[in-house]
Amino acid sequence: MSDKNNPTRQKLIAEGLKSMIVNGFDGIGLNAILDAAGVPKGSFYYFFKSKEAFAGAILEEYERVYVDLRNDILGDLSHSPLQRLRNYFDEVERIHRAETPLGGCLYGVLSQTAATRSPEFKAKLAQVFFRWETQLGGLLEEARSAGEIDPALDTKEAAAFLIDAYEGMLVRMKVDGEGDAFDRFRRFAFGALATRKQAS
Repeated sequence: MSDKNNPTRQKLIAEGLKSMIVNGFDGIGLNAILDAAGVPKGSFYYFFKSKEAFAGAILEEYERVYVDLRNDILGDLSHSPLQRLRNYFDEVERIHRAETPLGGCLYGVLSQTAATRSPEFKAKLAQVFFRWETQLGGLLEEARSAGEIDPALDTKEAAAFLIDAYEGMLVRMKVDGEGDAFDRFRRFAFGALATRKQAS
């Protein structure tokens, strides 16, 4: 069994994710995580050389879960490209609404203190956003080819906008504690994609 699949390591990551997504990088306490996981401190440093390395491992696991989710929903060819995009945001809304307390997206949570992290960690986080943006951009290319969205749309910029708006919406949702922010996001984001119709 590799260290990455070690049950003790997986317990630490699971407990660390619960804490980090709510409290952020600087707000997590390793002792509380160790207690919740039932793991001694020595085991933590066997798997992770630092708190930042721990955060990096949590980020990798979180991304793996959401890449699988995106692949399943965005790759479902029984729906049109734009409907797949709607289905994706519907599903992440369902996931976030089920959180108690609402934590939001780990990418956004970690980004809030990225300026104080190492260049290596910031690069890792930037690559997460790049892969997400690339996948959404590819789907928007499909939607444009299918005539579902503005043919003049810059799909790379639109994908970046969707992510920026989504992350900001989750911050607002945590403050307001209600679903209005998600409704606004959906209404204006999808409205922007279809502002100009293809000439007949």
